[in-house]
Amino acid sequence: MNIYPKNLAEQVDFNHILQRVHDYCYCSKAKQLAIELSPSASFAIIRLQLTETNEFLLAIHKGDPLHVSNFPDIEKELQLLTIENSVLSTQQMTNIRKAVTITNELIRFFKDKEIVYPYLKKRTDFLTEDTFIVDAINDIIDKEGIVKDDASALLASIRNELQVNRKTCDRIYRAHIQRLKKLGHLADFEESFVNGRRVLGVLAEYKRETKGIILSQSSTGKITFIEPQNVIELNNDRLELEEEEKKEIYRILKELTALIQPYHGLLSDYFKTLIDFDFIHAKAQLAKELNATMPQLVKNGHCIHLVNAFHPVLYLQNKEKKQDTQPITCKFSETERIMVISGPNAGGKSITLKTIGLLQIMMQCGLLIPASAKTEMSIKQSIFGDIGDNQSIEDGLSTYSSRLMKMKYFLEKTDADTLFLIDEFGTGSDPDMGGALAEVILDKLNDARAQGVVTTHFTNLKILATNKEGIFNACMLFNSKTLKPLYLLQIGEPGSSFTFEVAEKIGLSPAYIEEAKEKLSTEKVYMDKLLNRLQAEKNVIARLRKDLQKQMSKTTAEKREFQELSEKATESLFRENKDRAEKQRLMDYGKKLEQLTLEWQESKNRKEVISKFVKLAGFETHKKKAKEEFEKSEQFKAGKLAKIKAKIIIGSKVRLLNSRELGVIKEIKTNRAMVAFGNVMMDVGLEKLELE
Repeated sequence: MNIYPKNLAEQVDFNHILQRVHDYCYCSKAKQLAIELSPSASFAIIRLQLTETNEFLLAIHKGDPLHVSNFPDIEKELQLLTIENSVLSTQQMTNIRKAVTITNELIRFFKDKEIVYPYLKKRTDFLTEDTFIVDAINDIIDKEGIVKDDASALLASIRNELQVNRKTCDRIYRAHIQRLKKLGHLADFEESFVNGRRVLGVLAEYKRETKGIILSQSSTGKITFIEPQNVIELNNDRLELEEEEKKEIYRILKELTALIQPYHGLLSDYFKTLIDFDFIHAKAQLAKELNATMPQLVKNGHCIHLVNAFHPVLYLQNKEKKQDTQPITCKFSETERIMVISGPNAGGKSITLKTIGLLQIMMQCGLLIPASAKTEMSIKQSIFGDIGDNQSIEDGLSTYSSRLMKMKYFLEKTDADTLFLIDEFGTGSDPDMGGALAEVILDKLNDARAQGVVTTHFTNLKILATNKEGIFNACMLFNSKTLKPLYLLQIGEPGSSFTFEVAEKIGLSPAYIEEAKEKLSTEKVYMDKLLNRLQAEKNVIARLRKDLQKQMSKTTAEKREFQELSEKATESLFRENKDRAEKQRLMDYGKKLEQLTLEWQESKNRKEVISKFVKLAGFETHKKKAKEEFEKSEQFKAGKLAKIKAKIIIGSKVRLLNSRELGVIKEIKTNRAMVAFGNVMMDVGLEKLELE
């Protein structure tokens, strides 16, 4: 990957991005990876890195427990394990245990996550879950990082003796303290340690009255530190036991170290995996902060299609200030390779250029970018840039000379796999001659079929972009009335620099402005006026389009709401009519039952009445069931629909099935109609209607 000049990434603010990733990393090794991050030109590597980061971002959003931000740095421990007869401390053993435990958790987590996180899972596929190392350390060292009493029989014996010794010493010291307190011979802090030996703090004037060895005194000489006579032997024993304890712990740790040494390779793999996950986690956290997505990678071709893309540093700065940031949308292709951005100063030309360059570098570093997921990007083998003041004091070059040196490099090295960025192209020299040379250089870069972004005020470059295939115009929109930038990128037309308008707004004499216009060619003044008028018209059109879109959205929403209400009303009326018909049926049925009841009471032949009742019940049940089944059939619906469609026209009076309220057909749409029931308009299926 060829980046020229070497500080180009810094010029487009990539160093700020690296710092963000660095700050999100937990361990020093991952932080080093962040600082050394550089773009790749390998499609496979970039796709892998982007996908891994995207999967980790998904895990963050889902709240999946990937604990990779609290593991210890075990680099020193790994180095010691390569040395024969080395001994790891209890803290180092605890570090190894924690690193193994966290890695085991990762392995277990990804065991059944191949569908959700296929690429991240591959990071753990070559690892095997370990239990030996953790069990071996747990057998020796407790959760607080202290060697257990039962780590060996000798250690248990030593600690038992120490416990008895300390209890005896405590009893004797308490007796001394109580006695000397009553006598008023003790200092305020009563007891202390001198060279590891327990002593009493006795006031200097009473030191002869306390039997024992004087080990020290305070800086003022007012307090004497005395080891009582009857604990001297006990203290000697304690010191010997403590030394034996240290030796036994050292021996135990040496044996434990020897047990773990054969697993050095596994531990190295574990540590490397944790570093990698820490680094991917940092990139995913940055993506979350930027609301970034994974662009669609185009392997063949030279595609850059940014959709609603933001300059990440500007986005974060504005986010902190609670200000909006305007995104850019632009597309480069085989036929439109070089974008020439024009417009007034402070309108966003340079930011747009830097955005395109920075997002390309970020993507080729495996970083998700703040743009729509519809964004498409291809891999560049070279990224060249000429941004900012390039005066070289060391080489004795002026700004323009330095820029020409860069242009010479561009012309020699540029090819179809190059993206170049040139800010304020052609400046630094005589406008006519500098502009002419810039035009020639741009034409040659176009011939090389490279992709690039150029910002300029030169009219001849705008004209070249209008007439030359492969080069296209763009401008940063400006409010022609307030002369304030809108920070919106408009593709397809050049922009005015608003030179005279700005001069007029700040109060420069109109006579001076007119005199300046007279010194320009008529064509240039006319073209600038055209560009001003064109941009003003674009602003009006953009505003009208925005208002129209709002109105269309509002209309669509209201139409959808009306449709929902209409369907609900239709269903409600349909249910009411159905209920009314059912009630009428039940009333008729009830009358027949009432008639049978009278016959039962008056008739002498009750068997005949029972026969009539059975027939009535069976007939009504069968009739109801047959009707329901027929009305559900496609044959009924099709017949009903065909019948109503043959007779119905706009203006026909209709009613809903089983309804008494009349409506008028206002519009017919295939199998549905708009029907006015009084002041209520309803969208109804034709099969639910009947003619008056």
